[in-house]
Amino acid sequence: MENEIEQMEQNINSQETMIATENEPSLNWRQRLNPKRWWQNHVKQKLTRGEKIAAWVILVIFLLVFYITLDANKYAAQVRTIEGEGKVGVNPTTERLDFGDLSRGTSAVRTVTVKNNTFVPFFVSVIKLGAISDLIKQEQNNFVLHKGEERKIEMTVYMPASAEIDHLYTGRVFVFKIPAPFF
Repeated sequence: MENEIEQMEQNINSQETMIATENEPSLNWRQRLNPKRWWQNHVKQKLTRGEKIAAWVILVIFLLVFYITLDANKYAAQVRTIEGEGKVGVNPTTERLDFGDLSRGTSAVRTVTVKNNTFVPFFVSVIKLGAISDLIKQEQNNFVLHKGEERKIEMTVYMPASAEIDHLYTGRVFVFKIPAPFF
């Protein structure tokens, strides 16, 4: 009977030792959070050189897109259709592209200034979203802005004759400045 109990205790102790070595309790928290160790423990396979390069390329592209999106100038745009002929009501604001109140057949112009204060040229692209995007026309889009250069982008809204009276057209305008060191 005592032999059986000793045998069971040895089995339990050997199982505890196996579990302890699998969980590696001797490692500190930095070693446990090491991405290489995490990957090897969970996937049980090392990354090839090509997979590592691909992961770094994807990470760099993600960070570049993230930076460009954060750096973009973002404007809320709106215009309201009013009744009458030749009536224009303009709201003087610089935070948004508010074209005011326009009657059918009239237009309003707003200007966005883009300046390059860096030593790297920028590729500038304007993207319009929302119900107002079909009404906004700009004279310049998709151009390169060199070091120290400044350009004004005029955006014009023309209210068509088919516009609904007392309707508020809204949207967003994004001015992306993408670094273009090879231009």
